[in-house]
Amino acid sequence: MKLFSAVTVVAIAVVAASVAAPPVSAHHSHAMFDGSKVATLEGTITGVRFANPHVYLQLRVTRKDGTTLAAAETWAVEMSTVQNQTQRGLTPNVLPHGATIVVKVNPLFSGQRSGNYTNVVLINGVRNTSTDDDWKPEGGSQ
Repeated sequence: MKLFSAVTVVAIAVVAASVAAPPVSAHHSHAMFDGSKVATLEGTITGVRFANPHVYLQLRVTRKDGTTLAAAETWAVEMSTVQNQTQRGLTPNVLPHGATIVVKVNPLFSGQRSGNYTNVVLINGVRNTSTDDDWKPEGGSQ
């Protein structure tokens, strides 16, 4: 009978602790991105995923000579959460498939064609940055 009581007490304690514990929100580090470098990408949006935990863009980049990079060299751009992007004015309506944009990213250390965005300039000149401190909703340039 004592064993049953000890098991019951432990089970109740575990349940109580799990109920009382604050929720944990997991998030990955940005350590994979090289914050000391900025790559400026100009190209056409070939895909957008507006779903948490991050908004993602696929961008077919154009070279400075005007030619387009191969499909295998399309860039993946990680952005903030859907809520943050919406609050900053970036919604699926302003990032349509086929739109031409300029994106600045901190590239991956690995050299793969991907990065964490620092700002986006839409074709109409409206600029959006990854930090609220710099954000100017009426457009302009950096």
